[in-house]
Amino acid sequence: MDEIKNVTIVGAGTMGHSLAQAFGQGGYEVWLNDVREEILIKAKSLIASNLKTLAEMGFLEEPEIPKILGRIHTSIKLAEGCSKSDFVLEAIFEDIEAKKALFRALDQVCPPETILASNTSFLDIFKFVETNRPKKVIIAHWYAPPHIVPLVEVVRGPQTSQQTVDQVKNLLIRLGKKPIVLSKFLPGFIGNRLQSALSMEVDFLLDNGYATAEDIDEATKASFGLRIPILGLVKRMDFSGLDLIQKLRKNQQYTAPKPRNNSETIDRLVSEGKLGVKSGKGFYDYGGRSPEEIMKERDFKLLKLREFLKSIGEL
Repeated sequence: MDEIKNVTIVGAGTMGHSLAQAFGQGGYEVWLNDVREEILIKAKSLIASNLKTLAEMGFLEEPEIPKILGRIHTSIKLAEGCSKSDFVLEAIFEDIEAKKALFRALDQVCPPETILASNTSFLDIFKFVETNRPKKVIIAHWYAPPHIVPLVEVVRGPQTSQQTVDQVKNLLIRLGKKPIVLSKFLPGFIGNRLQSALSMEVDFLLDNGYATAEDIDEATKASFGLRIPILGLVKRMDFSGLDLIQKLRKNQQYTAPKPRNNSETIDRLVSEGKLGVKSGKGFYDYGGRSPEEIMKERDFKLLKLREFLKSIGEL
């Protein structure tokens, strides 16, 4: 099987609905699976809202919306969505036992040539999933929202075949994504490792009262965040001068905060029911707007930025 035609997404939550949309927009027949019908209904509603945003911004013709939605099928029955699938991408919660059970089930209901991929951020699935097709098991880690953000980190396991890597990479390129292939597993890959380091600093600043959430975001967006799309993190050092960077390394005044598995600030917000966009309040108060409204605003800005970066050759 050289060509992937039918795709299944398992898990219709924050990532899953957007993943299904990305493949649906790419012309693929997609089955979106989850354990409860209400989750799937919500997912289809979010997809429709996302597509409407794209049409309003001129990235999609309005008549295309029902065609795309027509290519995205939903089911609470795993076998129904997987019996003819060429490529399955799971986007369930990060739990070893849950993923282990899912891959065991997928191995039973999918055709022998189906590629089984995980959207995991940190779990080394190659150490615990059990299938009769280890050559067909791979990680394809997307970034939210998947239907907008280009990067996908592809990670091969010890037994993943080169054919599988090539098929997944070509599939992502056909979708207009930018796949990066890692030769072996590393927790967090590239993007999440960098984000995790920043998150530790955010927790440190908030928990110790050095700055507010608004201060941190303003400092981020108005300084290094502005230049990251142009210079990245490594090229920026070339502009600073590697001799200067060398001296700074030798005279280091910075000490990284000690890693912790919790944040007092986040613990407090969660205890107050402030869960972020999905509850209408988190670090910020979203003024009673629905998640669809809030995400529409985010998507509008991300799409504008993405297209500008493309226009200047930086994406």
